[in-house]
Order: sequence, then C-alpha cells, then structure tokens
Amino acid sequence: MLARLPKPLPWISRDGKVIIAARGVRGFAQGTVAVLIAIYLADLGFSLVQVGAFFSAGVAGSAFFAFVVGLTAERVGRRRLLVGISLLTAVTSLLLVLTNNFVVLTVFAFFGAFSLAGGAGAGPTQALEQASLADAAPSSRRTDLYAVNNIVATAAAALGSLAAGIPTLLQRFMGLEQVSAIRVILVGLIVCLVVLTTLYALLSPAIEARTGGQTWTNPLRLPSRRIIFTLTGLFAVDSFAGSMVLQSLVAYWFNTKFGLELASLAVILFGSQVLAAVSLWLAAKISNRIGLINTMVFTHIPSSLFLLAATFAPTVWMAVLFWQLRSLLGQMDVPTRDSYTMAVVGPSERVAMASMHLVGRSIAGTAGPSVGTALWQGVSASAPFALCAGLKIAYDVALWVMFRNVRPPEETKEPTTRVSGRR
Repeated sequence: MLARLPKPLPWISRDGKVIIAARGVRGFAQGTVAVLIAIYLADLGFSLVQVGAFFSAGVAGSAFFAFVVGLTAERVGRRRLLVGISLLTAVTSLLLVLTNNFVVLTVFAFFGAFSLAGGAGAGPTQALEQASLADAAPSSRRTDLYAVNNIVATAAAALGSLAAGIPTLLQRFMGLEQVSAIRVILVGLIVCLVVLTTLYALLSPAIEARTGGQTWTNPLRLPSRRIIFTLTGLFAVDSFAGSMVLQSLVAYWFNTKFGLELASLAVILFGSQVLAAVSLWLAAKISNRIGLINTMVFTHIPSSLFLLAATFAPTVWMAVLFWQLRSLLGQMDVPTRDSYTMAVVGPSERVAMASMHLVGRSIAGTAGPSVGTALWQGVSASAPFALCAGLKIAYDVALWVMFRNVRPPEETKEPTTRVSGRR
C-alpha cells in the first residue's frame, strides 16, 4: 500500500486554507487589472484626473463596505458578508466591459468596492478574512500564518501582473485593438470573482465569532478602543501616502516617462511582486528575532528611500532597479501588521480592529489618487512619489515612538500590554 502523503501546512485549519485560496484568486484578478486599468481608462478617452477620481471612488466604496462589515459582521455572519460582497463586485464588474460612460463607471467603482490601494487583493472582505484567520492556527504561528496568506496573495498578484501582457499577444495574433484586448481580460476578472464567491460559500460556521449573543458592534465602546483608533489613525497616514502611487499609476508612469509597453510593464511588475512575496516570509522570520513593530518600521523606511531614488533615477534601468529594491522591502510590514493588530486586542474585538483599520486606510486612500494625479499634472510627475515617501517615513517614526513598548503576548512573558479604555 502507498504511504499516505502528509497534508501541506497541517497547522492551518481547513477554513484557513480556503480563505488563503480565496485571497489568491482575488489577488490574481486584481494584480492583472492593476496594470491595465489606468491605461484602459485613458484609451477610453478619460483624463488623468478622471482616472484618479475612478480610483478614489473605488477606495471610498471599500471604506463604506468595511464600515458596514465592522458594525454588522457578528449579526449578519462573516460567511454571508463574504459571499454577498464578492457577488456584488462580480455583478458590477460587468459595467467595465459594457459601458464607456464615466459617471456609470465611477458608480461601479464605488459599489464594486474597486480598490487597488491596499495591496494584493485588498478590499472590504479583507477585514473578515483577517479576523477569521486569527483562529486558524496556533498563536505561536500566527505571524507565519499571515505571512503565508500574504505570500499567496502576492504570488497570485505577480502572476496577474504577468497576465497583463496577454492583451499585447491578442493584438499581435488576433488583430484586436488595445481596448478590445483589455476587455477580454476584464471578462476573466468576472470569472475569477465567481470562483471567489464559490470559495467563500465553502467556509464552515466555525469562522463565526463566539460573542455570547452579541449582535451589533460599537467600536467606541470596546475595551481596546484606544489602541484601535490610535493605530487606525496612523495606518490612515500610511494609506494616504501609498494611494498616491497605486501600481496602476506606477505602470502609467513607466509608460509615459520611459515609453515602456505593456509587455515590459508586465515583466517589471511581475518581478516586483515576486520579490515582495519572498520578503513576506522573511518578515515573519525577522519579526521572531527583533519583534513585530521593529520589523514594520526598520524595513519600511529603507523602502521609502528606494522609492525616492527610483523617482529621480535618470535612466530606465536605474528606475527599475530601485523600484525592485523598494518592492523587496515595501511589503514586510504587511504580515507583521496583520499579526500585531490581531494580537493586541481581544478575540471578540478582531473584526472591529480589522474593519476600523480598513475604514481608516480606505477613507484616507480615497483622496490619495486624486491628490497624486493633481500633483502630477500641476507640479510634476515626481511630486506624488516624493510626497508619498516623506509621509511614509513620518508614519514609521510615529509608529515606533508610540508603540515600541506595546508588545503582543508572544514577545513578553508578562500579560499583554494594551492601550485600551480600561485604564
């Protein structure tokens, strides 16, 4: 008889694996669209400011739905919300293919929560996933779990970025115009969202919070409200800065400044996603040695300096090199941040923490694309990149000063130190 093969990652529960798989599907879809969407909207005749408004509407929609999730998750149910939001996004995504009307597309961006600001596969379902994952592995492996989750999402987004080169092949071998070729890929986005909805439907009732009959959640009355809202404010600054240089606008920047075509952009952004995926696992290992907050801060500051270097690089190869170095360090704070925010609040507060975090990032990120494109047109193409780097460095310094002594349980033998309303 053949020996039974060991299960991969046995320390992760079945629901945890389903959530990670769903994050991968979402990451692949958004990784593809992130490269194409700004170029697609420009090909439809929209101005750069209109493109920024489209992204701002998407981020605003993500903030709205994240707020709804924070209030209703324990009453409606996490699984129902995951299925409902992803299905709504799939239905509204049809409008990207069916209409060229800017107002209609902007409304779609809002109700579809079409947000590309938060990284691979970001969106209002992220808060539900993050809170549900916290119980999908032993606490000693929580940061490793979030690292695996983000590695899968980033690797999928990398493949998605590479798939963004398919329109070039469709143009070359099928004679399609660029707009029509991109629309073929957008149909694939809808298919991915249907698959995503199916995966969420497979989750078990075990992902629901055990709140002892609690229904509505009021974040203002939670014991850990102080740490929730302080971190939310800090993360909002980081989100505002990052949303000024969305990957779609970075692709557009390489396209307009150096004349790089879609095929080249796909390879460059694929490489940056691969480097980010590698760094996510390294972040989990580094944090075991120097702590979650130190890992977040001391890898993030150099990434901002590399962004500045890429912005002012005189040649394309230097810009690509610095961008890739920035990608290697720029996402190390993601699994550590996810792990930290889930560790320093109580289990029943995790959805609220994740939702308020996402709301804050999304509200701040709503203005980012519009501010970035306005600076681009009114000052220079370098202005949003420089401001982004400066704000991110300021955020990192503030985070370290305020929270370097607020440690999760695994970093101290003492009871968890929390900045909460219990004092």
